[in-house]
Amino acid sequence: MLTVIVGILLFYRHTENEIIPAFILGALWLLFWNNSMLKGRMLLVIASVFGYVHELLGVQHGYFTYLGGAIGGAPIWLIPGYGAIFWSSYNLWKIFQERYSQKTWFHRVNYFIFGTVALLILTDYIMFDLSAQTVGILLKLFLALMLFINLEGIRLAYFTGFFTVLTEFTGEMLGTWSHPDFSLISLMAGYVFLLWICITLSDIIKRRKEWGKIEGMSAFALTSFYILLLLGIVAV
Repeated sequence: MLTVIVGILLFYRHTENEIIPAFILGALWLLFWNNSMLKGRMLLVIASVFGYVHELLGVQHGYFTYLGGAIGGAPIWLIPGYGAIFWSSYNLWKIFQERYSQKTWFHRVNYFIFGTVALLILTDYIMFDLSAQTVGILLKLFLALMLFINLEGIRLAYFTGFFTVLTEFTGEMLGTWSHPDFSLISLMAGYVFLLWICITLSDIIKRRKEWGKIEGMSAFALTSFYILLLLGIVAV
């Protein structure tokens, strides 16, 4: 999936053509839909809708810019793209966990998480904009991870956010889009929150949602923040 995305980003960077990338990602989106149960389909739909609305408002408030965009400055291939990228990131980790969770070495994944978090924070602080709002951004990531009440959920959230940030980082480096303030950790927090929204709405539909106090407080804090962010009132 990352290879497909890189190819699409390169194509869009040089042609600014939105139709062909939208067709390719739309085909992938439909393929994933046909191979998904309710939660997977909910993830595809919610990520696409929430993601694109976020992009439209983000462009409006100057949080990022694209080379072009048929609708409000945001290219239409983002609609299937958000869903396809999230679905791929989510299922990549789910498949890996199901296949290898019984292996004796699987617990070492936790060390990988700690190591990559430290590396991302260091890279973000030195090269990007974590240094500008360190406390606020780290707090946002902490609250996002606290939405997931156990270690298994945190692993899923982290790797989904991590793989999605790789895509975002690739697009930034290729010049497909640009942020005046670019933070890897801030982006990861946002993607983890979006994943939680997708999973939570799916659980509510299936009437399986149980709320914990920490999850509820984190959800309230992040929901309030992102509403203010999308209104252009705050920026972290």
